[in-house]
Amino acid sequence: ALHCGRQSLAQELLQATPADVGKHVSMIGNAAAAGNLEGAKRIFETLKQSGAAMNSVVYNTVLDACVECRQLGEAEEWMELMKQGGFADVVSYNTLIKAHLMNESFAKARALIEEMKSLGLQPNRVTFNELVNGLVTRALDGHRAEMWAVVREMQNAGVMPNKVTCSILLKSLNANSLQEDIERTMDLIGAMEEQMDEVLLSSVVEACVRIRRPQLLTSTLEKLKGATNVSVNGSHTFGSLIKAYGHAKDIDSVWRCWKEMRSRQIRPTSITLGCMVEAVVSNGDPEGAFELIHEIRQDASCSSMLNSVMYCSVLKGFVREKKMHRVWVVYEEMLAQSVDLSIVTYNTLLDACARCAQMERVPGILEDMKSKKMEANLITYSTMLKGHCQAGNLQKAFAILEQMRTETNLKPDEIMYNSLLDGCAHTGLEDEGLRLLGRMQDEGVQPSNFTLSLLVKLMSRARKLDAAFQIVKDVSQKHNLKPNVHVFTNLIQACLNHRQLARAMTTFEEMLRENVKPEGRTYAILIRSCLQQDQEQAAALLRAALGLQQSTVAFLAKAKSLATCSPIEPAVVNEALQRLAKDLAVPLLADLRQCKPCVQIDLAVQRRLLAASRGEDMRTVPSKGSGKSSSKGGGKGKGGGRYARH
Repeated sequence: ALHCGRQSLAQELLQATPADVGKHVSMIGNAAAAGNLEGAKRIFETLKQSGAAMNSVVYNTVLDACVECRQLGEAEEWMELMKQGGFADVVSYNTLIKAHLMNESFAKARALIEEMKSLGLQPNRVTFNELVNGLVTRALDGHRAEMWAVVREMQNAGVMPNKVTCSILLKSLNANSLQEDIERTMDLIGAMEEQMDEVLLSSVVEACVRIRRPQLLTSTLEKLKGATNVSVNGSHTFGSLIKAYGHAKDIDSVWRCWKEMRSRQIRPTSITLGCMVEAVVSNGDPEGAFELIHEIRQDASCSSMLNSVMYCSVLKGFVREKKMHRVWVVYEEMLAQSVDLSIVTYNTLLDACARCAQMERVPGILEDMKSKKMEANLITYSTMLKGHCQAGNLQKAFAILEQMRTETNLKPDEIMYNSLLDGCAHTGLEDEGLRLLGRMQDEGVQPSNFTLSLLVKLMSRARKLDAAFQIVKDVSQKHNLKPNVHVFTNLIQACLNHRQLARAMTTFEEMLRENVKPEGRTYAILIRSCLQQDQEQAAALLRAALGLQQSTVAFLAKAKSLATCSPIEPAVVNEALQRLAKDLAVPLLADLRQCKPCVQIDLAVQRRLLAASRGEDMRTVPSKGSGKSSSKGGGKGKGGGRYARH
């Protein structure tokens, strides 16, 4: 009657049982759910006038109605009435605390807790959990430190965190979380008095996936395998486990979870099925995922859950493996089964054409899109453009760009410009590449470090090394960019391509001075170049990369841990040991065996160097697998470099 606006009828019905408190409380809740706060208050007045004994439950129901209707002012006024009448209790304060947190007024919520304590009311789990949840979900300033302060306060008050507390804390974890926060959350879960249920189990594994730390995910899943007290009965939890095992690259456990769920007649949801298909595909078995789709299609109770997202996962798996014939089989099945196709499906097909160098198929795909009235988006044009660039057909790539400009309202983004710049670099179109850069900046498209890397490649292949350095300087200053490791490594590569080792080392020194940590490729190109020109420098670079004692190169010694690189390819280490002179290679091997035993050294290389340390002729020791390079560089250029010593 209230919902239909029949106020008089509602009043008659309530008056028929004036003292039925339970009925009135229920009606107040229903009115609040409908957003009718005035109606809720009228029901309260009807009950009060009936002479029924009023209690905290009734008053709290009206307070909750004020909060549910987002009337914070009304809630505060009602709370004052409750305090005056002696009806305010812990539940009342928790309700008002929740209202202030919804309004992001954390200070007021905190003040209410202090008021509770002054009245002799002890905050309970609900109180503390509301505070923690408010900090986590609304990401208030300084929420991390405050969140843990609330947890400490909770423990000091003798209120132990429960499953709800742990689930809330798990929501706060992601790839950017501090290790300390992750460990504290996991420790709380381990110390929890309650038994873990499947809801918390699902929260734990989903958090581990978000954190993106494989070791943590693997160790957590191993612990859960041995936990026999957690009963998993929900499809959602199985989906979370399947997703987690997929990320952990444990395909056996993925299938174990799936088979257990099916054997227990637990019907998968479309999300669970999607997780399963994606887990199988991401572990390198798109064929197995495709067979799973066929199996589900034969199951009348589940076949309706199949959708284009699952088929697209399989498509992407075959695309990664460059199995173009299987891509078309999947697409044809989607058409035959009347699967709802999306722009994602067609973009995946176009990506397949680009990756597999079959751009001649593109017109047919575009015709299919047109027949289904599917409009191309920015990704569609970007994918086609990239495919033509990779095929070396810059004319068609630029034509795609112009077509997009004239036929749509879409604007090219950084990805499209970078694809064209990469194409210009590969085909030596310096002038066209520079015009693109100008156009990119004129249109307000912000270049990135990837753009800078491509510009270095463009100018280097045009044999303009100075211009490469200048363009990095100009673009970085204009757009407030700090060149990253890829930009510096490309500059170093450009110097080495122009046979300017000294300039490459100067650039490397600048890179460390700018606090940019080198990667394996940086060291690989420098070490291999120094092996030909300055072997002491090569040995010093390898020592710095591996973090072996103080380097003989001044700036490397100063950089200390910043100069270390993990991992560095074993092939680079072995090549250096083979080609370095004996007086450099032998002590280097000794230090490696003592300080870095995990570095893989070929046995043949070790035998030759150990023989050399005993004074035997290295050339007489068999060096199976050492290759032609073993006879080169024996002491050539030793000690002659600018950076050889302090």
